[in-house]
This record gives sequence, structure tokens and C-alpha cells, in this order.
Amino acid sequence: MCFSATASFVAGAALIAGGAVALRRTGSLGPRFLGFAVFPLFFGVQQLSEGALWLTMSGPDPVPSGGAALVFLFFAYWFWPFWVPLSSALVEPDPFRRRVFWGLAAFGFSLGATLFLPVLVRPETLEIYLVKHSIQYENPSMFPGETAKIVARLVYAVVICLPLLGSSHPRIRIFGGLILASVVVGFVFAAYAFTSIWCFLAAIISGYIVYMVIAIGREDALVDPSRGNLS
Repeated sequence: MCFSATASFVAGAALIAGGAVALRRTGSLGPRFLGFAVFPLFFGVQQLSEGALWLTMSGPDPVPSGGAALVFLFFAYWFWPFWVPLSSALVEPDPFRRRVFWGLAAFGFSLGATLFLPVLVRPETLEIYLVKHSIQYENPSMFPGETAKIVARLVYAVVICLPLLGSSHPRIRIFGGLILASVVVGFVFAAYAFTSIWCFLAAIISGYIVYMVIAIGREDALVDPSRGNLS
């Protein structure tokens, strides 16, 4: 997350609480919707990890916590590129779209491994700075130039946004539109700390999932529980 340890911890705690509500509401929706229901919970854990990182960087002699950074980057680099298309595939009723989303999930898993495993194996290659009240994560050995960084971010954005925007379910498309907006904001206004700031924005947006699960339950919008169809 960005801005401060306090903001990270507050957002993390609120999202974990919201995730618990979403999980309790999934009983009537069927197990296939669990993938989306846990979004706020996992975003909350990710934000707590960056809150812990903030604490180690706010003193007079800041020394970034490698453990907290790795937890944060596990979600940012590996988990979300895999989990978002996987969750979309699980609730998608259209066979063609479902196959595309499964393919994106497999690609996202490979992409995430490519991004995260080198950092996990050699954490000393990771450079972490405070820039404009945000945390900047840099890996010069993997992205030696600005062009490589931009290409990686664009591919990442496609893997995250396409299965949400291409979903058959209107509410998931709304969520996808919000996530796409957060990506654009990150690109345009916060490229210097894109990973941290985008994850914060996406985490806040994931609160929409709590509303979505509650609304679906109230309206009995799950037409076919065995296939995860939403109206």
C-alpha cells in the first residue's frame, strides 16, 4: 500500500473484516464463487504486510523488512495474475470464455513465477525506496530499462483486466471496469511506485466484492448453483 503504515493497517483490517462477511454470504451462492469472495481477505493480508514494511522504513535509519516485502510481492507478482482469471473461469457459464480464462490463469501463473521466484531466490536484488510518500519496488536485474518495465506492466494489466471485463456477469464487469480505472490511474499518476499504489487502489476497490456478494444473495441472482451463473 501507499501513504503510511496507519493507512495500510486500517485498510488491511477493514478488508479482512469485509472478506469475512463475503465468505459467510457465499453459502447460498455455491463454492465456485469463493474465488471472488476471498478477494478482500487476501488484499487485506497484502496491505498488512506492507504496513509492516512501512514500520521498518519510517525510522531515522530505515532498513526495509525483506520478509514483509516478499509477502507483499508474492500477492502482487504471483497470486493476483493467477487468481483473478481463475476466479473468473470458475463462475463463467460460457464455455468459450471459460476456456480463455483458464488459459489466462495458466499464463498468469507462469508470469507470476517469472516475476516472483527470482526475487524469492535472490531477495538482495530487490531495491525498496520511499518516493513521494509511497513505497517503490525496483528490480534492476529483471527490468534494466523503462521499456521492459512498461511492457511487463501492460501484459500484467491484460491478464488481470481481460477476464473481469470479458465476464458474462454484469457485476463482475463493473468490478473489472473499476480495476481497469485503477490501472490507468497508476500508469498516469503514479508510475514511480506503480506496484504499491495500484495494489492499494485495487484493494480498496475489492470492497465492491462484499457489496456484490450481498446483493446477489438478496436477489437470489444465482440461477444455476452447479455452474455458478449470476444474473
